[in-house]
Amino acid sequence: MVLGNGVSIDLVDKLGKYPAIDLKNLFTNGDKVLWPKNDEPGFLSQQHCPSLWELGARPNMSNDKSVKLIEDIITCANVSASSEQPTINTESSNVYIRAYHELVLYLKYLFIYYNFQITDDDITEIISKNWGWSELLKNLNQNKDIQSVTIITYNYDILIERIMHSLSIEYQVIGFDNNEKRFKLIKPHGSISFRSERLSDKSLFQIKYNRDSLGGSIEELMVDENVDWNKISLINTMIPPSGESDRYRSMWSSSLRDQSISAAKGLHEEDIVVFGGLSYCSVDRREIDRLITSLDLGVNIKVINPNTESTFGAVLSSVFDHYIHYTGSDILGGLFL
Repeated sequence: MVLGNGVSIDLVDKLGKYPAIDLKNLFTNGDKVLWPKNDEPGFLSQQHCPSLWELGARPNMSNDKSVKLIEDIITCANVSASSEQPTINTESSNVYIRAYHELVLYLKYLFIYYNFQITDDDITEIISKNWGWSELLKNLNQNKDIQSVTIITYNYDILIERIMHSLSIEYQVIGFDNNEKRFKLIKPHGSISFRSERLSDKSLFQIKYNRDSLGGSIEELMVDENVDWNKISLINTMIPPSGESDRYRSMWSSSLRDQSISAAKGLHEEDIVVFGGLSYCSVDRREIDRLITSLDLGVNIKVINPNTESTFGAVLSSVFDHYIHYTGSDILGGLFL
């Protein structure tokens, strides 16, 4: 399974949590996100994110402008990271590069804030409502003919993990857990549950504007599924939306990207690949294409997305003979019974 933001949007919609949780416009609730140093609301502000603010990031900006601003920032960061003299590695004065550093930390604490808006009772409720994705996980777990399930998710949240816990599904977090499990989870763009083993002093929290905040090997990280707000990671553990993990070759994300490619290459004819809620916009296409071109041409492709980008469908239908597109997640409960 290869999952994108649309899966989490679907869950939030089923729970009726929008607009308290807005996963399309990532700036909408920025004024409610706490600044870790003093737990004061207002992370997205001129005070704490001056470069984002200068570029127009506001809690009341439109969804289209929000998406465009994030794409502009990430495109600049991607190009910088690929250049022979990357400005993202140094204390750059460029407003887009500085905004990138602000964005990666802001998004971490935004998704931590959202995580606490979804209670354990909400997770129980979504399962009791027979939500398609939770039903799919349940069916896969009970189907003994399924030898293994690898979930590559580009989502920062831990909603899939919380659902698997609730369903008593054991899983292995690739890169962190060497105990082989039938269910495997890979998060190439990071997670709010990833943090450094060594911690930073909460009272000294600040946004760093150089490579130090982006680097770090996977050996320096751990998984903290309790997502303790007060434990401040020394290393950024998230690649922003549309960011390409292979551009940052020294990062933990590069290792997880390689694991994703390896998992794709390990599939054979008649194996099944499910793409769910995945974007295929111009700035993140390169990473998805790496996965697609690593797959055996005989695999069975299933896409679940009400608004799949037409180019994505065209690419899949031109590469694979076995391709089915579903417009909603409800159908998933009837698969793999």
